[in-house]
Amino acid sequence: MKDLNRPWLPKSRSRRKNLFALGGLTILMIVTGQLTMAVRLSPAEGSDTSCRIGFSSSMFAEVNENDVKAATRAWIQVLTNERGIPIAPDISILSGIEDISRALRAREVDAVSLTAEEYWALRQDLRSTHVVMGLFDGRFTEEYVLLVHRGSGIEGIGDLRGRNVVYFLNQRMGLASPWIETLLLKAGQGRSSQFFGRTTMLNKLPRVILPVFFRQSDACVVTRRGFQTMTELNPQVGQQLKVIASSPELVPAGFFFRGDFSESVRDRAFAEFEKIHTMPAGQQALTVFQSGELKVESISVLNGAMELLDTHKRLCAAAGAPKTTEAVSESREIRAGIR
Repeated sequence: MKDLNRPWLPKSRSRRKNLFALGGLTILMIVTGQLTMAVRLSPAEGSDTSCRIGFSSSMFAEVNENDVKAATRAWIQVLTNERGIPIAPDISILSGIEDISRALRAREVDAVSLTAEEYWALRQDLRSTHVVMGLFDGRFTEEYVLLVHRGSGIEGIGDLRGRNVVYFLNQRMGLASPWIETLLLKAGQGRSSQFFGRTTMLNKLPRVILPVFFRQSDACVVTRRGFQTMTELNPQVGQQLKVIASSPELVPAGFFFRGDFSESVRDRAFAEFEKIHTMPAGQQALTVFQSGELKVESISVLNGAMELLDTHKRLCAAAGAPKTTEAVSESREIRAGIR
């Protein structure tokens, strides 16, 4: 079963192969928010408008920045030779909401890859009409599940007060924390930091699910696809663990153009993104990352995610607990590889 929730690129592969695969996936990273860079995409002939693209660094944790830059330049060369799109390999890393907002307002970038939560914070700066997303197992959404052991006696989220919870750290998991906290706030249980005994975030799926299976942790939060994958590998996982809460299908990330950017240049870029699966290099890239293709949709596909985040913000404000400090701490955990 195809799933991004598995560790990729075995250590036995050469550095050269790793860089080639990483370079081939640069365009795919548009929709997963794994890094931030800026490149200049030349427009159609006769236009003096260029497109500068930014990528969010919120998921830029496990890849060396210099390797990313080298691989990106290699992919840009392939895209230029095979598709005839002149792209200057000017690569830079943007970091955090403030940095991305500044770049958008200064028109240093015209389009940007973001997590849904980042888009929610920046949507007034962007005013996008469409979003580019990656299809995973034929879907561009994710469903999150809260798992416990069947023998634990835990029947609902309210039974987890003071218990230990492990979150899966993955670029597709960005909405899991606000979803869980929204459940708690709606139930009158307070903020996550005050409710759970300990919260741990790990980037290897077996290390998230198996401790619950062996009853070393009380609960975990993963994607439905991740749980299904672990169940296929070990049917006892599905027999011993149960879902006590599940989220709606949500779009976790996307690639967004500014609403006032040139439509002709934007549409040309959209067309190339949607044809990546027809290119030999693009097919290899999509295969490595277990994705089918890229898809352009109306911005309305994010309505569910935006409603969740609106509700989360409103309930957090009503709870009277500060959110900024927690967000900064969470970002530091991600960069340190803790989350």
